Amino acid sequence: MKITFLGVGSQFSGHELFHSNMIITAESGNRLLIDCGSDIRFTLHEQNLTPADIDAIYISHLHGDHVGGLEWMALNNYFTLKQRRPRLICEQKLIEQLWENSLKGGLECLGDRRMTLNDYFACHPVSLVDGFLWEQIAFKLIRMPHVDGPVCRHDSFGLLITDAAKGAAFISTDTTFQPELLEQISAEADIIFHDCETTKSVSSVHAHYKQLRTLPADIKSKIWLYHYQSGSDYQPERDGFKGFVTKGQEFFF
Repeated sequence: MKITFLGVGSQFSGHELFHSNMIITAESGNRLLIDCGSDIRFTLHEQNLTPADIDAIYISHLHGDHVGGLEWMALNNYFTLKQRRPRLICEQKLIEQLWENSLKGGLECLGDRRMTLNDYFACHPVSLVDGFLWEQIAFKLIRMPHVDGPVCRHDSFGLLITDAAKGAAFISTDTTFQPELLEQISAEADIIFHDCETTKSVSSVHAHYKQLRTLPADIKSKIWLYHYQSGSDYQPERDGFKGFVTKGQEFFF
């Protein structure tokens, strides 16, 4: 199994970082795209890939840097690739919101047809209890608090990825600082990829570097940081982390 970071930046990142989307490549060569941000056409191009090379897509939550490229992906598969329907994997309640809140406006009306999400993708709703299996690799969804205010809550669903022969990796997707949850995850994961703000101020939607730096040394020693901003002078290796993931970096398991 190989994890390739198509991008490592935030919602506002440019081409030097791109959005934090990833590709998992199985030993068979099949590819699972983790999130599909609005710059996906450019990040795939940098890896010499096209929508035809993506066999399945996992969506963690509904922010544009994670779903903004799905309309482009859907229309490419439908028209250019002759109604090809890659597998679309998403938490079972979130997948309903994905169509109604993010995709329906641009994809519902097609000539004289009224389309549904299933016309573009082979939809695979997933429960938190069951997770899913892809290419003999087990994926467990972890609910990560992302936007949690008095009016509404917006969770992201991180992934604990386990290959029985090669170990486990965790991808946070997007989350606020959750030290107790990270302690539980660290007990199962050999390596952790965690989103990390590097802005001057701490927001209420992502874990900030200053917060993550307070984690115990044994947890930090497993963590690679991504979803950061340009221009940071932080030194993660000095502070006990694995480091900042770079755009295009590959990890093998």
